[in-house]
Parts: sequence; C-alpha cells; structure tokens
Amino acid sequence: MTTACDEKHIELKPISSCRQEVAMVEMLVSLQKRGWSAAELALALADASEELVMLIATKTLRPN
Repeated sequence: MTTACDEKHIELKPISSCRQEVAMVEMLVSLQKRGWSAAELALALADASEELVMLIATKTLRPN
C-alpha cells in the first residue's frame, strides 16, 4: 500500500492486485469517509496486528 497526503487527508492506494490488500484499502478509505482519522485507523491496525503476533508467538512456543 502506498500513501499520498495533503494537510487534512491521507490517500491510500494499493500497490498490487492482491484481493485482500485491495479490500483492506477499500475498508480504510470507507472508514476515513465515515470520520475516522488516518492516525486512529493506523493505531487500531497496529494494536490488532500486535495482538495477532502475540497470539501466534504464544501458540508457537507452547509444547504440544
């Protein structure tokens, strides 16, 4: 994903034809149009990503 920004808006653009990436960009653009700031969205994604990484790490490190 690439970004372009001016003073009040950050534009998100997909850099590949991957369907998941395009869906994510569309979701983020839709959320920005509903009033969420790029910073709020970035923090929410970072938090969710961190939680997923910790869950994966925990499951990977546990003995079977």
